Amino acid sequence: MKKIVLKIIFGIVATILIMIIGFYFFLFLNPLHIHEVNLLKWIPILIGVIGMFFSGTINKKTPPKFLPFLFLPFFIFDLFGFLYIPFIFILIVIGSLTLAITRDSIKKGYRFLSGLGVLGVFFYFLFSQPLIVLTENSDYNDHGELINANTLWDFTEKGKLILPDHTLYDQKDIEFNLKNIKEKTYLITFWATWCPPCMHEKPELEKLKKELSKNSNIEFIDISFDSDIHKWKQFVNDKNPIGMQFISKRVKETRRVLQISSIPMHFIVGENGVYSAYSSFEIAKKELKRLSVKN
Repeated sequence: MKKIVLKIIFGIVATILIMIIGFYFFLFLNPLHIHEVNLLKWIPILIGVIGMFFSGTINKKTPPKFLPFLFLPFFIFDLFGFLYIPFIFILIVIGSLTLAITRDSIKKGYRFLSGLGVLGVFFYFLFSQPLIVLTENSDYNDHGELINANTLWDFTEKGKLILPDHTLYDQKDIEFNLKNIKEKTYLITFWATWCPPCMHEKPELEKLKKELSKNSNIEFIDISFDSDIHKWKQFVNDKNPIGMQFISKRVKETRRVLQISSIPMHFIVGENGVYSAYSSFEIAKKELKRLSVKN
């Protein structure tokens, strides 16, 4: 029993060390200069597979009933924003398949199929998101598009970023779905009271709203990433900002489904629900004013 406990502990420690090294390499060092690296789902999958492979190898003869303890290091994913439903289920499946590869008690054919499953999921996520490498001259143009960067691959349909089925909440805790945003031009701003750049932009944002408020074809939506709902409500009540006010109760999921790496972030949504993202408020303001003249 002592040997089993020690092997489980060694496996957990090995996975934790691999995860720390992996995330430090990709997210903090980022020697490859990958654009928006913290949004790429294949990175936690790769790190999880490597960690579970070493952990599983250490425990390849450990009774199966003890193996769930090897998933404890997965809570580290929460520190980097990857521990959310449904992605956590994908990580657990990948971890289970990786453990199966290391088990001597499992037939070679099943281990081979497990390996194919791991590779299939990994490559699916690897190619499902663009892989863009930044250069010294990388920047954003007047339309908020990244320029002077090397796109290794991008199989997404250009110009077809459509708001997903995702629920937000207003001040009365009434649900609102993002997919219902259409038929007009919208400026959606993602912000939080704890975000200094967001608060710095607020006066200019309200000034823009007031300037364009007479245009009935343009609407404004502010979506807060505050974890303190009461603080958000107090701000909204005190400042009474123009436009609809919502808050995300699943910030990690909202960030992932909308590919938001940082705030403030601004979306300009067309009448068909297709949107463009702008990290620069000045660029978003310029584009919205241009659209307001057309409308």
